[in-house]
Amino acid sequence: MCLEVSTPVSPAQPSISIKTPPSHLTPYLPFTSYPLDSPHTLTMATLFPHLSSMGPAPSSREAMDVYRHAFNARVADGSLRPLVFPYHLYGMFFLVFYLCIPHTQNPYIYTARWPVLAVICWWQWKTLQDATSISMATGFAVGLTSAWGAVWAFTWLVWNRPQWDAKRVQRRMKVSEKGTPEHNREANGSAGARVGNGSTASLPDRDGDLRKRIPANRHAKVEQSGGHIMANGDTQGQDSRSSELSLGKEEGVEYYWQPYPSNLRERFPWIIDLLMNFRMPGWNLAIPPLPAPPPHIKTALGEPIDAASKSGVSSIGLRRFNSRRELFNSRVPRFIIGYFLLDIMKIIMKKDPYFTFGPNTYTLPPHLQGFSPRTLQFIRQTISSISIIVSAEMVFFLAPLIICLLLGPSIIGLRGEAWYYPTTWGSFSSILTKGLNGLWGSWWHQTFRFVFSAPTNYFIRNKYFSPKSMTAKISALVFAFGISGFLHAGGSINQFPRTYPSHAPIFFMLQALGILLQTTTCVVLQSFIKKLPSAVRKGGNLAFTLFWLFETGWWLADDFARGGIWLYEPIPVSILRGLGFGDSGDGWWCWEHVGVGWYTGKHWWESGIAL
Repeated sequence: MCLEVSTPVSPAQPSISIKTPPSHLTPYLPFTSYPLDSPHTLTMATLFPHLSSMGPAPSSREAMDVYRHAFNARVADGSLRPLVFPYHLYGMFFLVFYLCIPHTQNPYIYTARWPVLAVICWWQWKTLQDATSISMATGFAVGLTSAWGAVWAFTWLVWNRPQWDAKRVQRRMKVSEKGTPEHNREANGSAGARVGNGSTASLPDRDGDLRKRIPANRHAKVEQSGGHIMANGDTQGQDSRSSELSLGKEEGVEYYWQPYPSNLRERFPWIIDLLMNFRMPGWNLAIPPLPAPPPHIKTALGEPIDAASKSGVSSIGLRRFNSRRELFNSRVPRFIIGYFLLDIMKIIMKKDPYFTFGPNTYTLPPHLQGFSPRTLQFIRQTISSISIIVSAEMVFFLAPLIICLLLGPSIIGLRGEAWYYPTTWGSFSSILTKGLNGLWGSWWHQTFRFVFSAPTNYFIRNKYFSPKSMTAKISALVFAFGISGFLHAGGSINQFPRTYPSHAPIFFMLQALGILLQTTTCVVLQSFIKKLPSAVRKGGNLAFTLFWLFETGWWLADDFARGGIWLYEPIPVSILRGLGFGDSGDGWWCWEHVGVGWYTGKHWWESGIAL
């Protein structure tokens, strides 16, 4: 492990504790086009001759040591800034501050959302330009979340009106007839005490004889609009999704709908929950693919019990968990398997310089030298795809494991209940029946669906076009894949090695093109396709999907590898590297360079915890 030293800087320059690089890595530095103290960008091409050298490639460990040295030098000379908390969250703080100001009765404050939006976008762009991290995954996340901040601000300041329309299911201690709480076990700051509209209905707890209460409004009128459920009345159609019982055995708890709170103490956690909630479970704005509420809740809400409510499985195959034990039995084994899969994938990627430098001219390792270029492309894209899916799923596991299983409802409140965390990936059968559209619209994780569909839903609500029109369908495709491309371009911009940020938007827009091509072809040949056996139709959908992903996937896969994203360390302890399967110098512990430091900026508000 390298020693921590303070790099001396002039009073006008920022400073951070950095690590002195090992001296044996200095032979790579003559490849630089600029000295290390230059304000110019140090690209991978200036650090390594990976596009011209025909010799053996440096190991991924050696590459990271060189990147770390160059990164620390740029931070020391003030031309680059690491990810700093809270400095780089100021844009989101401003959004929270604005949304905490009531504006439903004040048109001037509501109009002020436009300059607020401009300031937030400016700040997010500034963060995108001058902040990154030597941890490649963190650097990508900095860029993606910078772009996300701007998109999220548009979502709540332009496409939606949360102070008018948003409501969340909340719970509180049941009050006795004498006006005193029946128990004091609900000790969560986010559990507001605002009284909701509607009566309450008592139901027996399935885990015992204790009883709970949930709101029952039997006068809601539901309408479908652009993929979201809209409602006329005191509650909305998808509100029932949020009313599931707590999964712990807590007595004296009742549930109610909480609109925008009237007092700041309750308003602040309401806003935080709104902004931290991507798929919107527990809100009346929940995305349509989330599983239906269980039968006992639908009964209490006066709604018919359908097959989806009984099964707990949504239209695209997402599954609801009815207890913490059920969530534990599903998520924990998969998390353990995912951990070992990441270890295996990391070892595999270490053996191919492509996953360190992206496309390069280095000599291929012996086990890859016999493959044709197309076969090699297929192997690399397959490895990239598996790594993306496993890495994403491991990140998605963290919230239910920590919030629901580790902390639980007794500490977190409603957000600690198991129904709040349904599965992430849809049914694979969607790809067989819908092709490329089924892959992206049903099977792939729907984490950002609310954001992707917000612009189109806004135009539909305001009668710019009808929900089932061709304009609406094209709008949905363009906005969904366009926003996704924008987010991933932000991640590409923030990578420390050189990347091509335009490649991510190209990849995602090609997916929209592929969906249009397949859909149009199926419509034109509908009479012929209907005569084919089901197995042939499903095989054709799968074949087209795989073909399109293979022909377009290199746009994204190459840029991920080029930016060094696979140099990140996903796990703290590696069994395989401990057994000697890694690079020279690898061992059991993988996070020796992962740490937290203090960054001192030019002004006090620029200082903070650095990653």
